[in-house]
Amino acid sequence: MPHTVEKVSGSSMAAFDAVLDNIIIKPEPARYNRIVVVPAYQGITDALLECKNMSKPGVYQYVLVGDRTWENKLDSVIQRLLLVNESVFADPMLRRKADDFILERVSSTRQWIRHYLTLGPDAIQHFWRNVRERLASIGESHSAYNTALKAKRYGVQTRFIDLAGAPNEPRESLDSQVYRRLDSLDLRQELPVVTAYASCKVGDNHHNDRRYGDLTLSRIAALTEAKQAVIHKCSHLSSGDPSLIGAEQVSPIGQSSYQVANELSALSHDLVHPAAIEELSQENIDLQVKCTFEPEHPGTFISHSHHAENREVEVVTGKGDVCALKIERTDHMENLDSLTDDFLSLPSISLLHHDVSRETLYYYFDCATSHFGHILSRAKKRLPDASLTVQRVALLSVLGTKIYPNQVALIGDSALESQGIRPSNIHCNNDENSVKFVVANAQFKAGLIALHHTFLDTMSI
Repeated sequence: MPHTVEKVSGSSMAAFDAVLDNIIIKPEPARYNRIVVVPAYQGITDALLECKNMSKPGVYQYVLVGDRTWENKLDSVIQRLLLVNESVFADPMLRRKADDFILERVSSTRQWIRHYLTLGPDAIQHFWRNVRERLASIGESHSAYNTALKAKRYGVQTRFIDLAGAPNEPRESLDSQVYRRLDSLDLRQELPVVTAYASCKVGDNHHNDRRYGDLTLSRIAALTEAKQAVIHKCSHLSSGDPSLIGAEQVSPIGQSSYQVANELSALSHDLVHPAAIEELSQENIDLQVKCTFEPEHPGTFISHSHHAENREVEVVTGKGDVCALKIERTDHMENLDSLTDDFLSLPSISLLHHDVSRETLYYYFDCATSHFGHILSRAKKRLPDASLTVQRVALLSVLGTKIYPNQVALIGDSALESQGIRPSNIHCNNDENSVKFVVANAQFKAGLIALHHTFLDTMSI
């Protein structure tokens, strides 16, 4: 029987009872023929790695700089994990099981880190990625184990699938783990609860940032030939960011295409990792994005089969603090493709968009401000005679499965100008599904509101 692979968002895990009631404990037959991927409880991964929003170091950052208080920080995380268990399990026997599991996992991880730290700097130069992965896996194993244990208490035949694994277990590829652990299951009678993090072989690039759960979802869906992937978020995938535009002004997208999803995933974390979108699209697996707190609402369906009857805008999105590199062309410019590859090789930098005209090249990067200089230096090295400028901007994007790009550009430009916002550049997508407006970084929010009001509050294009 066809099955789905479903992932719970990290923000949804803050309301664990709703996750259990609305996602895990479903009446039969909807309860089974699913594989559920579960992330850490909200805030746990921040404590283990780092909180980027507040620039607060986690356990990993203390290990990285050689601060011996890392063990004290890990002890603090243990107390948080045990407090979570206390709130989840009223039954003392179940709580004891949950406590014993996570205490053993943390203890083995602690011993593993201690061992590597005694080997000296030469032996551990390639160790840091491994320790980051091992710390991250603590939170994922904790939540998935709890979810499987709690749901079983309510009669759901769950199976805890620990792709994260313990530190002393052999590392293997994600594909082999999925085949080995899931092949023998009868999905008609069992509900696998899988860790969002998966321990992989050294050199496996499956996990390249904090959105690794999205990649686990897409890979499991592809390997098991799922009929559909499902994301359960704390809010709907909407026509705009409700935190910026206003919850009353946005609405669920409803239906969209993978072309739009691909653009949206690059600019916004509201959807899923771009690599996950690419894999689901290539495997022709439809994606449904639902709201955890409205289980009866269908949410948004994303598929190749979606063909817009009318040319209309579906979503307005964007990103602030974008690095914009402008290169004035010269007669001696060659190997522009290799220049792009050079940029993509830079660590902690992703290319959001690039456009080439007769006279100018434009590149837009998602990266920390501290990396702007690295981008400029790399460009100067490649193009010593070119005129180069770098500045911080906001990139706004108007998306639709089928739109009139030139018309959207004119109307969008007018909407921004009416609010005193003058775009420094406008880029139209040849596939007729996006138009991008480049504005001053300080005008990011105002620009989003103006474009959303024009295209999604009052009219269709």
